[in-house]
Amino acid sequence: MNNQVSDPERKSTSLYEQLRNNILPLKPTDSASGRVLKQSAFYLFLVMLVLITGVVALAITFVL
Repeated sequence: MNNQVSDPERKSTSLYEQLRNNILPLKPTDSASGRVLKQSAFYLFLVMLVLITGVVALAITFVL
């Protein structure tokens, strides 16, 4: 089982672009408001991820 990606386009994309395409992919058929909502939801997801990671890290440092 080889889990490595052999697609050259996927290797050249950044982590941000890979996450965005996996979580809320933008399609050419999306309306303008749909694109804005998807982008906003993705940024909200990133902010929540950073905040939760920070809170967990802070809690671990207080315990240690």
